[in-house]
Amino acid sequence: MIPRIPLSQFPINTVKDIDIENAYNWFKSFISDKDWLKRKDEIENYLSTIVKSSTPFSEPISEGTLLVIQKDQIGWYLYLVHAYLFEPHKYEYYQGARIIPIFKRVGMDINLITKITGINKKMRDLFKKRRSEADAILFEILTALLWVRNGWEVAIVEEGKGAKTPDFEVLKGSERWQVECKRQMKTADYTYRETKKRQIMISQISKLLLQFNILLDITFHVELVSLPDTYLFDILNEIIPKTKTPCKIISNEFIDIDLSFVDIDFIQNHLKQYLVKNNSPQLLELIANKEVDHSAFTSGFLGNFYYVGDGEANNLYINEIVKAFGVHCYCNSKKALNAKARDVRSQINSAISQFNPDTNSIVHIGMETFDGPEVEMVRTEKIMNTMSNIDPESNKLCWIFYHYFQSYTRSYMDWYFDETVSTATSFLNPVLPIKNTFLIIPEDDVLIENNSHWNKDLP
Repeated sequence: MIPRIPLSQFPINTVKDIDIENAYNWFKSFISDKDWLKRKDEIENYLSTIVKSSTPFSEPISEGTLLVIQKDQIGWYLYLVHAYLFEPHKYEYYQGARIIPIFKRVGMDINLITKITGINKKMRDLFKKRRSEADAILFEILTALLWVRNGWEVAIVEEGKGAKTPDFEVLKGSERWQVECKRQMKTADYTYRETKKRQIMISQISKLLLQFNILLDITFHVELVSLPDTYLFDILNEIIPKTKTPCKIISNEFIDIDLSFVDIDFIQNHLKQYLVKNNSPQLLELIANKEVDHSAFTSGFLGNFYYVGDGEANNLYINEIVKAFGVHCYCNSKKALNAKARDVRSQINSAISQFNPDTNSIVHIGMETFDGPEVEMVRTEKIMNTMSNIDPESNKLCWIFYHYFQSYTRSYMDWYFDETVSTATSFLNPVLPIKNTFLIIPEDDVLIENNSHWNKDLP
């Protein structure tokens, strides 16, 4: 049986942030306390079934532990904020880093967001009818708020049963625009397939890596999906037991692999002094001995656990690690980069179809940039090509705003958020209608650079 320590012995203070609290209370006002408690219980019951300390490798790594609730996405997001504010021992760092900055922005302008005509109905629909569409609707709300922050009157257009309509209209004096928001899915389908393939391949060697406390840094030069499941096992099974010092163990046209070792003594000394949560940035940094991109890092360990507080909803902590391994993977195959670099052609065409062709229109497109700078370079080329093929004479599309987001979390920082905005115009109305363009980051906090955030060093 896993031991448990009372919450009174948990030495982490709850967060005090009036902006996030104001946003949390505003969101929560659109559902009843009874409904919220029911949905919160359902989320915690789900978490208790997937975050386990079962016998290591009793299930293949390929199954993963994906702390995402799609069916009630807005309930999940509200739960993340609730845990961040009131029950930090249950907080999920990686998902929270995507959501907390959004609530922070809303809370900073809570007095402005209520000025958006139709916002209450939009929020009620989000919680009752469209609970799985939180990413798209939150993007719409942030965009509407952006226009209010720029001094425009904003009215959300209620979706009609017949003709298509834009998301909202904005008005300032005699100037009027129709605005449509399009939010790409967080991750490309190709990335999910590549991740699953990577996990299957690592499963084949996980026990071997654990036996020798191995760290691998792998760069694939071909698509992972083109390789057999046993590829890593076939090339490493005999090499790893013979390798005693850090070095590059393989370099060829298919793959480069650097090998080093987990510092178990260092981890043990850290665990004697500090609480370390399972599936946390602190745990990954201890195993990797550096800050890592969690989406590209696979790890495992043998150790002992304990629960903090009541229940089993993402409150599992570690007090001993005796064996551990980690694998960081990257693929620079041109085919893989191209598959991950999703164009926005479909979003633009869909947006144009929503507009009244006689009214000046604007499109906002939101994208997350988790696949790295090389993917974003390819995507930029695709977007430029798409823009060159749009015929401005067939519509009144005047501006497109491209919003790029990326979130991070570190052992010393609960969340960090990057945002880059680029614009394109058809020159039908070439005067930029808004001065401030960042949806989430306060403009006063932005150092204007001629550089996209994905080209800068990670925090």
